[in-house]
Amino acid sequence: MTARTALMIGAAGGILSEVARELAAGGHPLVLFDKDEEAVTRLAEELSPRTKVEAIVGDVTDVPAAERLLTEITERHAPSILVNGVGGDTRIIGYADLEHHHFEQTHLENVVGTWIAIKVVAPRMVRDGYGRIVNFASTGGRTFSRFNNAAYVASKAAVIGMTKQMGHELAGTGVVVNVVAHGPIATERVAGALERRDEAERKAVLARLPMGRYGTVAEAAGSVLHLCSESAGYSTGSVIDINGGLYM
Repeated sequence: MTARTALMIGAAGGILSEVARELAAGGHPLVLFDKDEEAVTRLAEELSPRTKVEAIVGDVTDVPAAERLLTEITERHAPSILVNGVGGDTRIIGYADLEHHHFEQTHLENVVGTWIAIKVVAPRMVRDGYGRIVNFASTGGRTFSRFNNAAYVASKAAVIGMTKQMGHELAGTGVVVNVVAHGPIATERVAGALERRDEAERKAVLARLPMGRYGTVAEAAGSVLHLCSESAGYSTGSVIDINGGLYM
């Protein structure tokens, strides 16, 4: 497989950091973009013996600053792979208790943050005739969620719709755009939220899952890696469900 530069947005997250490790093992140069300076620097140091890595500290919710940073990254690195992994939420908030700022923040993180990265990077991919773009949604965006809230679910549904439209617009250019919809995956953050529940609540949560368990980070990363690969060239606008049977 050709070693291609990958730009990872939200790189320090539990799933995306595993994707970065696997891409590094395959020799792909990496640009790791995250607002958590300590975490992204630590990840870059871990992966630097395997491949060329650059850590960039930035926040996609600061749209003007993010656009400037992403433009500079694209000019210097010409990434062929873009993974948008920002925007998780484990808050269970009933619809009547949500406020407008919940919708504004989650839309900014998930929808606008994903859009600004594609807006900047995709034109360069089109010029190069090759690109793999992978967005992160959620099983909640496919149906409903017992683990989040309506603001989060609405934003992830929007990411799915946006992915399909962008896949349509870019079809035929060599650039494909797909989305993964993860169910409950045992990242440090999500597993921690489960552990904070009492034993009866934990059993009740797991009983709602057809497989009776959370997915592993490795299982979550596997489908992302496929969509980053050359073999995904005939898939665009597709949604890959990784949820252990929670949504079929």
